[in-house]
Formats: sequence, structure tokens, C-alpha cells
Amino acid sequence: MNNAQMARAFQTVAALLMLQDENPFRIRAYERAAQTIEGLSEDMEMIYTRQGIEGVRAMPGIGADLSAKIEEMLTTGSMAFLKELQKNVPAGLLELLEIEGLGPKKVKFLRQKCGVESIADLERLAQSGELGKQKGWGEKSVRNVLAGIAAMRAHRERMAINVAHSIAGDIVQTLEESGLCGRIEIAGSLRRRKETIGDIDILATSDEPAKAMDVFCGFSLVERVLAKGGTKASVHLSAGIDADLRIVRAEVFGAALHYFTGSKEHNIALRKRGIARGCTVSEYGVYEGTAEQKGRLLASKTEEDVYRAVGLPFIPPELREHRGEIEAAEAGTLPILIEEADVHGDLHVHSNFSDGSVTMTRMAEAAQERGLQYIVFCDHASSMGMVRGIKDDTIDAYLALIEEARRTVPGMTIVAGAEVDILEDGSLYLSDETMSRLDWVTASVHAHFKMSPQEMTERMLRALDHPSVRQLGHPTARLLLRRDPIEFDTDAVFAKAAAQKIVVEINASVFRLDVNDVLIRKAKDAGCLFAINSDGHSPGDLDYRYGISQARRGWLSKEDVMNAKGVREFEMFLDRRP
Repeated sequence: MNNAQMARAFQTVAALLMLQDENPFRIRAYERAAQTIEGLSEDMEMIYTRQGIEGVRAMPGIGADLSAKIEEMLTTGSMAFLKELQKNVPAGLLELLEIEGLGPKKVKFLRQKCGVESIADLERLAQSGELGKQKGWGEKSVRNVLAGIAAMRAHRERMAINVAHSIAGDIVQTLEESGLCGRIEIAGSLRRRKETIGDIDILATSDEPAKAMDVFCGFSLVERVLAKGGTKASVHLSAGIDADLRIVRAEVFGAALHYFTGSKEHNIALRKRGIARGCTVSEYGVYEGTAEQKGRLLASKTEEDVYRAVGLPFIPPELREHRGEIEAAEAGTLPILIEEADVHGDLHVHSNFSDGSVTMTRMAEAAQERGLQYIVFCDHASSMGMVRGIKDDTIDAYLALIEEARRTVPGMTIVAGAEVDILEDGSLYLSDETMSRLDWVTASVHAHFKMSPQEMTERMLRALDHPSVRQLGHPTARLLLRRDPIEFDTDAVFAKAAAQKIVVEINASVFRLDVNDVLIRKAKDAGCLFAINSDGHSPGDLDYRYGISQARRGWLSKEDVMNAKGVREFEMFLDRRP
């Protein structure tokens, strides 16, 4: 059982416990375990093989009970506790929890009062008009349910980048271990690092392509083989998406990699450029003349050769979306894109003062071990009871713990901040006096997501006008493939953030990746400064890979990113208030 499967098992347990009115903190433990496992850079099976159960138990938030369940899944491929919970709940009922706005209480009501046990049941009930007659359900609620069902179906056609990347990595490893392939590369939208993936494309070279196809089709997650030929195979994976393997000759690998990386629009634009220069660009190479004439081969071995043949420098895969990258390459104005090694700090981490899994000291130690120079603790200041956190009457205790962490972890700059809820009217949850005692306030929307775009814009602009606010947290409040983004006038909000010198967060959590690449580019053009933050709730969450990917897709260089600056420059920014 791989990491993605284990994480999904824990998420399912959490959902089932919700339906049974379990203790919310027990539910949260399973959710956090799922997040920890999903965020691992190493396969859990390798950790267990090397260190045994103690290595699993050493992970943040994974105690004796959860580690025993992980061991059970690794050794048997299943979890008895999950099977026991599933006996009492129809499979379709769990799916209802995936619909935005339907929590456990509403799902139980729908089952008990209306006999709803599946999405199909709910859709029929909503469309019949009967749902709107139920107490607490009106016309607007019914519209939201139907919109939620449509959104969920659309989400199911895609897979989050981290899950797809993990599965693709397992496929690549399987092919490498077979010894049948030479070069192997991930292609398609996954190589372009899109936040969600529709299918997985693998490109390889092999002297024994038939045997390589057999290995690919026998991969552990293959549910069924869709097609299998001499140089290409397509399979459907149990994870819910398709995967393709193409075998190409080594001498045309660069041209094929470029072609199968895409995007389609980028490839079309490059082919048009080739035609204008008297050559043909295809998956087999760049040739003189038209496709029919097919003259002398100009380039095929590397992608750099392909671009050079049409008079361009290499264009990074993340930029290949036909958004002006070819024109910028021709003009010599492509940005030098930010890299993960450029991140020196994290401006949004949590501790167990709110809903994190470890103390401030442990989190600071983990950040230091990772090579960071500074972190900002942004524990929640929220009316949501389950996250505890900072209140006006707990600020003294919070700041005392920050001081303790500073003493205990010398060499790490630790900043006292808070993630403060933007309330429905645009005011902030904490008092002005309390926020004045903090060095960093991240303002975030955590509730009231269905406001009109105009109301939401006014709400956010009011929050950004507050002099204590230094950062706008996960600006669209989306949950990737689970909750759609809030709607607001992004031009107005980004213009305000730029004018007020408020940092726009790129939340690197794989559950958010907020803001997305399109809005990053828009905010950059508005003059905004960014921070690529982990929103870390445990040491294992201090991972910036996928936030970096979105920043690169948004054309950011390290100069655009606040936490790509050294500690002294960050401290100077702290001292500058608008």
C-alpha cells in the first residue's frame, strides 16, 4: 500500500467517524495523519523497512494507535478498523460528504428524514422540489446542493498534483528497477506542474519495448489495460485516472519529450513559428521544409536543440501554456524562475497552541533542520472552536511560548504572528490592541464563502485596510478539488495589497495551492510581493515543492518572493509599516 492509498484510508476513517458523532479531536487526529502521510517525500514502506514501527511512531502526530494501523496496512494491505466502520455506513453516504456545504449533520438528516444514501438519491430529491420543503432547506440551499454535486463530479475527473506525482514516481521506479529502459521521464501536464492532473504520461527509451510494456501493464495499481501495442500502452489505475507509456528511440527523445510535455497550445504556436522559418516541428524532430518534403533533420536529441532550431532559448516546462512565453523567449525577457533552494523562511506555520501537532520549539527546530533562517508563527485567531488558538485573553501565554522557543532554538529568527479570521463584515477577529502586540498578522477568510462577489470584495478590501495586516492568507480560500474558490474582484484586491505592501500568500499546502498560477501572474503584474508558505501544522508539512511549482507557472523569480530573501532583508521589511 503506497502513501496515497494510506492517506486516503485515514481520510475515510475521519469521514466515517464524523458520521458517528465521534470526538472532533479524534477525527482531527486521523485527518492530520492523512496530511502527514500525503506530504511525505519518501515512501512510508521504505521508512518502515529501514526503521520499523519506531520510525513510523517518530513522525509528528503519529502515536502508538495510528502507527499500529500504518503497520497493519503495510503488512496486510488493509485496515480492520476501517472495514469495521464501513459495515455500518452505505458507500454512497461517504460520497455525500465530498459535496461542499454538506457536513455530517446534514448528511445524517438527509438519510434519516429523506432516505438519501447516495448522490443519485440526493440529486433526485433536489430536482424534484422535495428537498426545498424540508425544514432548514430553502431554494438557495437546493441550488447550492446541485452546484456542489456538479463541482464534485468535475473534481473527480482530476487528481491533485502531489498524488499524481507520487504514483508517477512509483511507475518510473518500477520501470527503472526492471532494467529494461534507458532514459525515463514524466511528461504531460504533470511535467508542466499543473495543480491538478487528468492523466499520467511517461516517456522512455528501451531496447526491449515489448518487455517494458509488460512491466508497465503489470504495475501494482493497474486496474485494467486499455490498449497495448509495440511502443505504447494505456492503462486505467485504481486511483481513478489513466496512465500512458510511450517508448521512443533515443535519438528523438528530446523532440518527443517536448511534444508530449505540451501544452497543445504551446506546441501549435511553436509549429507555426517553425513554418514561418521554413521548417517542420514534430514529435520526431525539427526538419527543413514542409511536413510533406521533410528535408534535413535539424534537431531531435534534446529539447534545447528543438528550441534552438527555431531560434529560441530553452523554455521551462512550467511556462509552456501559450501565455506569452514564446514572445518573451524571443525578446530575451523570460524570468529566471524561483527554485525551492531559494526559500529561506516560512511566513505561515502553526503550533499546538491552535491546531498544529507539535510545540513551537519543535516546529522551530524542524525549520532550522530544514535549513530555514526564519519562521513566523501564525496560530489561528478564530471563532472556530475546534482550532482553539489565540484570543484576546490568551495573547500573553502565546507570546510567552514564542519567547521560550526563541531561547530554546538559538540561531533561528522566530516572529510572533497570527492567522486572524476576516469576519463577514471585513473586520478582524482580534482586537486592535492584541494585534498591535504582534509583529505579523495574516488575514484569512475561513467562513461565509457564498457571499456575492461585490460583498466579498468589500469584505476583503476592508480587512486589507487594517494597519496590522501584513499578509493575505490563501486568498481564494479554496480547498483543492474539494471547495471552489470564493469570488471577488481580484484586480481591486491585488491593487490594494500592492499599495499597502501586503504580502500575497502562495499557500504551498497540497490541500490548497492558493493562489493559483493565473492569479499569481495577475498579482505580479499588479506589483504584489509574494510569500510561498507551508501553512505547516507539523514538521513534515514544511514542504514548498508544489507552491514553488505554482510560483514558477506564475512567472515568479526569487525577487518577487519575500521569503526568498535573507533574514536581514526580511527584518527590514518587518520594520517598514505603511
